[in-house]
Amino acid sequence: MPTPSSFTTLGTGGGPMQNPQRSQPAHLLMVKETPVLVDCGEGALRQLRCAGIDYRQVDHIFLSHHHFDHIGSLFACLGLNMMIHRHRMLTIYGPPGTRQIVDGLIAACAVPHEAGFGATDQKLPNPGDFVEVREMTPADTIELDGCRVTCCENTHYRPESEAGQPGHLSLSFRFDLEDRSIVFTGDTGPCEAVERLAQGVDLLVGEMVDAEKVIERFRKMNPNAPKERADRILRHMTEHHLTAEQLGDIAARSGAGCVVAVHLTNDSVTPETVEDYLSRIRSRFEGEVHLGEDLASY
Repeated sequence: MPTPSSFTTLGTGGGPMQNPQRSQPAHLLMVKETPVLVDCGEGALRQLRCAGIDYRQVDHIFLSHHHFDHIGSLFACLGLNMMIHRHRMLTIYGPPGTRQIVDGLIAACAVPHEAGFGATDQKLPNPGDFVEVREMTPADTIELDGCRVTCCENTHYRPESEAGQPGHLSLSFRFDLEDRSIVFTGDTGPCEAVERLAQGVDLLVGEMVDAEKVIERFRKMNPNAPKERADRILRHMTEHHLTAEQLGDIAARSGAGCVVAVHLTNDSVTPETVEDYLSRIRSRFEGEVHLGEDLASY
C-alpha cells in the first residue's frame, strides 16, 4: 500500500508498442493520504487497484503531454466514474489542448450516458458536471493541500531554442511536498529547463530510451520500410528522448538525491541488460539509481 509522499511507478513502459511486463506510462503520487495520478496511460486504473488505490479516490490527474501512451485511459476514467455515479469533482491538469481532448471524451460519453443501465427512473451523471480542466503553462503553480506543483516546458516536442513559442507543450512537473521533492520529467530530450526545475530535488523520475534498440526492432519488424522513415524515428529518439547517460547528466547537474528510470521501451530492459543500463547512468551520476518496475514505490 502506498505511503504518504511515496511515488509509485504504475506503468514503466513507453511508446505505442505493448509490453507484457510493463504497463504504459502512469504514476501515483501520494500527497498525505490523497492519491494523485501522474499521466494516465492504458491500464492506469487497473494498476491503481493493484497498488491498493480505488480509482474513485483520485481527484487530481496531471498529464505531461498528449501522446496516446500517456493518456490512453482517460476515456475509461471518465466513463467508469460516470457509471458509478460520481459527483465529487475530478480535476485534470495538463498543457494547452487538454480541454479539447477532455471535451471530446465527454462528448463520446453521450451514448453510454443515454443508454444508462436500462432503468428509466435512473439517470447517470454527465461527466461534464464532475470534471474540471485546468490547462498549465510554465508560468503556472498549482497548490494542493500539502503539495506545490510547478512545471517547465521540455524538449519532447521541439528544441529548447523554440521554447515559449506558440505550439503544443510537453511539460515536466515538480512536486514539492512537506517532507520531500519529486520531479517527473515526462518525455524529454536533454533540457536545461528540466535541470533548473530539478535543482536539489530528492527524487528524479526520468525517462530513458535506448534508441539503437528501438531502431533495431523497427527494422526487424519492418524490413521493407524506406530508410527515410527509420531515419525520422532515430532522429526523434535521439533528439526528443534521453539516453541512460543523458538521464545521469540531468541528475548530476541538478544535484538530485535519487534517480528512477521509466518509459522503458519495448524489451530493452531485461535481466541481462539491467546492470549495463545502471552502469551507464552511474557513469554520470553518483547517487542512488533504480530502473523502474511496475508497482514499485520510491
